[in-house]
Amino acid sequence: MKRFLAATLPVLLAAGPAVAQPSLNDILPNLAGGGVGFMGEYLGSRHTSFGFAPTARVALGGERFVGLYGPFLESNVIDNRFIQAGPAAVVRLGRSNAEDTRVRALGDLDMALELGGRVSLSYVNTQGVPFRARAGLTVTGDSTGRYGGVQFLPSASIWVPLSHTVFVGAGVAARFGSASQNNYYFGVSPQGAAASGLAPFRPGSGLTHVTAWPSVVWRVTDSWAVGVGFAYTRLGDGVSGSPIVRVGSRDSWVGGVGVAYTW
Repeated sequence: MKRFLAATLPVLLAAGPAVAQPSLNDILPNLAGGGVGFMGEYLGSRHTSFGFAPTARVALGGERFVGLYGPFLESNVIDNRFIQAGPAAVVRLGRSNAEDTRVRALGDLDMALELGGRVSLSYVNTQGVPFRARAGLTVTGDSTGRYGGVQFLPSASIWVPLSHTVFVGAGVAARFGSASQNNYYFGVSPQGAAASGLAPFRPGSGLTHVTAWPSVVWRVTDSWAVGVGFAYTRLGDGVSGSPIVRVGSRDSWVGGVGVAYTW
């Protein structure tokens, strides 16, 4: 089952215009591109799938922008160097034709679209070792009626230039899901238990997963950049007890390579 690759999101974020010094004043220009790579078939699966993720960012004047990073859309409507805020959207892909026959017997899960907003703080240091750090919180709610509830996604990242053309980055993120969302993806109803042979399970709200990622971006030319990124995700205790996870894996890896045109 092909899916958007969440791990390619950070891969193309650091490509920037040519600079006389390794400064991070503008490492997020206009860009359009995509990446290919691997990831788990679904969260909690031990099987691997491959897919493609689009990446794009368009400046709207000043510090304002709209960015698409795989299944995540964010925007900034505030013209401020340090504070960013704006609408956000997240596509949550479902599950279909799972390789594990027991999970497949539970039935398919439809895609969901979450809408909400994001607030973040950004800091650029140009003295000594330059870097760009960013931390924020995204709050979204299901708009498709799949599971409802509100989800919280805190995250933080840092980018450091190694030269005029090579940037390295790293970040962490977490997801705190509502009980209804966690149950949608990790729960097993009595009917599903009878069909699959898995034990009934109904998780509550709380930490769904934690993700950490490193990434490297190389500006090949003034207009093209190539990036490689990986991400490790570990499911939280509240959902890792699900039979869906027990027949799969609590830990998952995502990796990809991306190419972007910048202007």
